[in-house]
Amino acid sequence: MFKYSEEDGAHLAELNGMEFVCEEPSGELEEQARKLANLYKDRLTALAEFILEEMETDGLDFGPLTASKLIDALGKPQIDLDQSVLRYLEQTLDDHIFEVEFEGDLEEFLVFTIDG
Repeated sequence: MFKYSEEDGAHLAELNGMEFVCEEPSGELEEQARKLANLYKDRLTALAEFILEEMETDGLDFGPLTASKLIDALGKPQIDLDQSVLRYLEQTLDDHIFEVEFEGDLEEFLVFTIDG
């Protein structure tokens, strides 16, 4: 399932249009990737609402933005299974990378950061 990428220096897998990354693949991480790939769509609105709240708290101004518009702008997620982080490398609101730390099976979103 995971294939090593020289360019990224990590193992990558793609499921349901999502990219998963880890340093050392295992059966447990493959199972987690499958589970997260199935749960992601159901948790997407809660994720968008979390990001919007964090943006407001941090004083980030991306203009009038709804959860639906944010979901459209986020694009394809990359999920780092080692760090429990969702990354949006291709989001279209600006040229930064959005990152969200999560807990468990996307049960709770903990920290939103902008990088790059």
